[in-house]
Amino acid sequence: MRIGKARYLAPVAALVVMASACSNDDGQSTEEAQEENASLEATDLNPAPREDLQEGGQFVWALSEYEDQYNMVHIQGNKADVRRVMAGLMPSITRFQPDGTYEPREEYVLDYGVSEDGLTVDFTLNPDATWSNGEPVTWEDYAAQVAVINGEVEGEFEIQGDDGYKYIEEVVEGEDEFSFTLEFSQPYSDWPALFDIVYPKEYMQDEELFAEGYTEGEEFVTAGPFANPEFDEVTQRITVSRNDDWWGDPALLDEIIFVNVAIDGQATAFNNGEIDGFYLGYDSAGYKLLEGKEGAYFTRAVNNGHRFVSVNAGSEILSDKNVRHALAMGINRDTLANVALSPVDWPITGEVNRLLRSSQHGYQDNSGELGEYNPERAGELLDEAGWTLEEGAEFRTNADGETLTLSYVASDDMQLAKDEADITREMLAEIGIEVDVQHVPGNALFSDYIIPGNYELAAFVLTGSNPYATSSAGNFGGPYDEDGEDWGNNVSFHSTPEINDLFEELGQETDPDRYAEIANEIDAAIWDEVLTVPMFERPGQYVLKDNLHNWGEFGLAGDYVYEDIGWAKDEE
Repeated sequence: MRIGKARYLAPVAALVVMASACSNDDGQSTEEAQEENASLEATDLNPAPREDLQEGGQFVWALSEYEDQYNMVHIQGNKADVRRVMAGLMPSITRFQPDGTYEPREEYVLDYGVSEDGLTVDFTLNPDATWSNGEPVTWEDYAAQVAVINGEVEGEFEIQGDDGYKYIEEVVEGEDEFSFTLEFSQPYSDWPALFDIVYPKEYMQDEELFAEGYTEGEEFVTAGPFANPEFDEVTQRITVSRNDDWWGDPALLDEIIFVNVAIDGQATAFNNGEIDGFYLGYDSAGYKLLEGKEGAYFTRAVNNGHRFVSVNAGSEILSDKNVRHALAMGINRDTLANVALSPVDWPITGEVNRLLRSSQHGYQDNSGELGEYNPERAGELLDEAGWTLEEGAEFRTNADGETLTLSYVASDDMQLAKDEADITREMLAEIGIEVDVQHVPGNALFSDYIIPGNYELAAFVLTGSNPYATSSAGNFGGPYDEDGEDWGNNVSFHSTPEINDLFEELGQETDPDRYAEIANEIDAAIWDEVLTVPMFERPGQYVLKDNLHNWGEFGLAGDYVYEDIGWAKDEE
């Protein structure tokens, strides 16, 4: 699909000068930035014990999209904003800690454990766990989810990926309906990340319920500390209420109201008292507006995500590896990081890893020469690929006279995304690549462009819901069918046997040193294929009202303890 052309909005030189003007006052070196980054907390939730918080109240939580699909097993439902809503409504098996350790989430799983050979995992479920329709949460719900993900259910199911589940050979009922065993074909070391969300069995067994049962207008079956999601498409709000039938610690809040606010408008909404908390990240205008604001709490911790330029290697023009290599060398990642991070006073380390965060064992940058800005070498690679720059021409053409043109989609409600597109366009023009930029609605970016592959370049973020590098297998592996057409979560639409084999090896590794070594080998292999061009690790910078607690940057913990989010008690 070829999408329309937009004219230049700002010269790259002007944007770089702007970024330089906003750089740290102390002229922080790369080494100093790396030291500051290493000193960041693993999490920053403005923490407070439950006994210091009031019972009741509502929390207005800003999201950047109003979604259609809330089944996270569905390919269109595997999004961060969907998880924010559903994590307080649905079961999961593991509670991760900021240091990457874990324990069973006892509201749903009383105990679990893996055998010495790694081939079986036994589960004892909490018999108190109950769906909102009155049915108990049993082993059958878990078995149904495994079956649909592994393609064992007849029908057309759009599955987002089979990470880890593909190794499960059988789900065996235990002594009763509240116990079961997973039998694996090979050890899978990251099994605690399975079942990070669980749906009722009937929604995994029927293709219509799978596709439509968790969409707006349907009555969701839930089993969490919050329940009864109410959707208002006009105001773009989703309201969830305390579940009075919840069997765990009761939710402190009466309600959470999730409201869709354009990314560039969230700081203004917070300043006007319209929302209580939001992810600030690299919103330079928002940072300037709120810096020093009384009653505002800024989190500062490591985020489990990174920002990158996604490369659709499945498109005909980017199927040539030399072209992708040239693309990587033609993009100055330091400039893009500086534009994003300098205005929000975040350390610019010059390092990023797709699979490991800077707080994790073995973290390193694996970019090598492909991560270095080298327009001269990029031009040579394009020549070798048959894209030549004729004398006096602005852009390269091939032997058929076709112009080397790439489509770049950018969210129209995020200024940084638009700036990144403009900067990338001008950088690539320097090596003879024409880039057509189209600004698209934020709500449509993924559903209409990224997931269907209707793009060639786009910048966005991947965030992790657990500490494990294997969780990225679906983003960089595949294909997942014999015809080579099903790529699941891999929106680069390309991979290699080497990458897939390394992820297989990673999933079986229990030694932390070797695990980190394999993760870095994978990152290097992804660099060699240029499935993405990483820019920087995402800042763990949220803004919330300072009397709101247990919410903000959760880091490797992967999610919030929703029932513990609450407001400080009024001072007497």
